[in-house]
Amino acid sequence: MSKKDKKIILIAQCLINPYCRVHILGQNFPLTIEVTNYLLRKNVGIIQYPCPETTAMGLMRNPQGRQQYDNIFFRNHCKELLQVPMLMVREFLKNRYRLCCFIGLENSPTCGIHWGRHKVNRYGTESPNSDEGYEQNPKDPVLRGIMAEILEEELAKEGIKTPFLELPALSPADSDKRKQFWKDLEDAL
Repeated sequence: MSKKDKKIILIAQCLINPYCRVHILGQNFPLTIEVTNYLLRKNVGIIQYPCPETTAMGLMRNPQGRQQYDNIFFRNHCKELLQVPMLMVREFLKNRYRLCCFIGLENSPTCGIHWGRHKVNRYGTESPNSDEGYEQNPKDPVLRGIMAEILEEELAKEGIKTPFLELPALSPADSDKRKQFWKDLEDAL
């Protein structure tokens, strides 16, 4: 294997360990197998960080929107969780590996890449359910999940640029969104 072939990615933990997902959303082991098998066949090393939702709130947490996680305590928790993965990224880069991308999870308030408008629940706070009828205005800023946002900031501090991809786990395998994800991942590798 030549130096240029040494590749790594950063990935949200629930894409490797589906048990980390909010319990009522269920686990998607077939998708985990598909993602990990694809990456391993391509000789891509995987760096995952601990799930910030699980480590902050446990496995039996209720689903929440980005708004509920957007606080100084959770942001600090995310920064702490990224310390070791960022050390690993720096070590791999120092040894001529290429960071190909980050893979987050669609509609995740922490690891999502495109957090759109969400419904508001009866308490006046953001629901984890997206507003399906809403059309994103191209001029509106696209929010990332809290962890994805912090990861982007940490990478920027190091001068590291890499694509942020979002796995559309809720879309059918033959959907255009899922096909586009696999094309974008192939391009990143």
